[in-house]
Amino acid sequence: MGKESQGFTLMELLIVVAIIALLAGITYPGYLGQVKKVYRAQIVALLSEQAQHLERSYTRNGTFIDAGDVSAGNDHYRISVVLNPQDFDLLATPATDSVMANDACAAFSLTSTGMRSNPGAEPEMSPKVCWGQG
Repeated sequence: MGKESQGFTLMELLIVVAIIALLAGITYPGYLGQVKKVYRAQIVALLSEQAQHLERSYTRNGTFIDAGDVSAGNDHYRISVVLNPQDFDLLATPATDSVMANDACAAFSLTSTGMRSNPGAEPEMSPKVCWGQG
């Protein structure tokens, strides 16, 4: 009478690991795409907030120059601002150490006229898609 073995064989464990790796390889790009959509939505919201701040300052002071502090961005984008007496330009560029560094939408630009664009975006990425409207 032999002793019955309990547990899994090495081959069974390798098959399970291979299946898990295959599933992870299939699902990770989709997950990363959704994460990028969230980060894009965050920077769109931040740019809109900054534009509203600048517009309120213009209403009070009659110029964009005295607008005070403008956000420097977040973990994934850096915001730069060009203030002129009668207009402004906000530009959010991806941080080089972020998952957004090579994003297809590239940078986000918002002007005082409300014009939205994505300088450096890949051709298939329209501003409508990048700004979450499509």
